Amino acid sequence: MDDFRDLARDPKHRRQFEKLLHFACQRGDADLVAERLSWGINPNCASAKGRTPLIANVCGSCPSVATVEALLAAGADANQADDNGLTALDHARRKLLRLQAHKPRKSRSPSLDENGQLRLNPEEQAEMDAVRDELSALDAQEFLRIWWKERF
Repeated sequence: MDDFRDLARDPKHRRQFEKLLHFACQRGDADLVAERLSWGINPNCASAKGRTPLIANVCGSCPSVATVEALLAAGADANQADDNGLTALDHARRKLLRLQAHKPRKSRSPSLDENGQLRLNPEEQAEMDAVRDELSALDAQEFLRIWWKERF
């Protein structure tokens, strides 16, 4: 063996190199995927569960369009299914449906009022109202800046 690229094609070591490609696809790292494909790794290699690198990218933590483009340019088959009979597109659709079904909760701090303003205790609010009445708009802004700085 002259080069590690020969190892990538050697049936004895090929599976380890295919795992490296799958890991890069799961991370969505297009540069690593392109590099590993240049070693001669089959872009349609399947994991133990029948998942191809395309499916690994879609199901991974950071799906990447650039990774998909690199795989397709290397000859990956977008219609290849895993052991469950699902293609990369099927997995992408399922993931999108799960994301759309999960509605983010709007959490509001109990220290904010309905307008998003900080709630002050009655003494603080009375003090702020008195200052606003006494000072011009510019002076009041400077006072508030200093007051907040001293308070926190």
